[in-house]
Amino acid sequence: MKKTAITLAALLLAVTAQAQSSNADKAHAYGLLSLGQGHLNVDCSGVQRCDRNATGGKAVVGYAFGNGFSLEGGYTHFGRFHASDGPLGVSVRPEALSLGGAFTAQLGPDWGLVGRLGVARVRTKLSAEAGALSSSGSESKTQPIAGLAVNYALTPSTRVELGMDTTRAQYQGERSTVRMVSLGARMAF
Repeated sequence: MKKTAITLAALLLAVTAQAQSSNADKAHAYGLLSLGQGHLNVDCSGVQRCDRNATGGKAVVGYAFGNGFSLEGGYTHFGRFHASDGPLGVSVRPEALSLGGAFTAQLGPDWGLVGRLGVARVRTKLSAEAGALSSSGSESKTQPIAGLAVNYALTPSTRVELGMDTTRAQYQGERSTVRMVSLGARMAF
């Protein structure tokens, strides 16, 4: 029984070492730039004009360890959302600096599914206008951030990625979910 356990442990160790050595050459740094549509989940009932969708973008720098796991840092601008009712107007602009982990599951030789989870420092900028008067402020909060993406390899170092990222924006105790669906390019260095 002891011999079998030792043999199985040695075999498992050898397979693991082989898998790690074959994945070690796949470790690399990468960058991702994407543009997309942001959405702020707010209640617009009773407001004449309310834009809950806006154009945004993100930039991510990461390091893939070669076993599917990555460490990423990024900046996401979710867009500028505007609401107005007569002479009164409000603009909200959430943006996030994030740090987190990602896992890429290979769905085939060219396809990958990416899951992201991390923390973000979300800064919510708010501007209000009332006729000729205006005021602005911002508030920063640490929030969880999550994402899901699918990517396709165009070349060994270039991938096209379609993804969605979501977190929360907060200003003076009011929280709203903010998300962005984006399309971009991922380049390995």
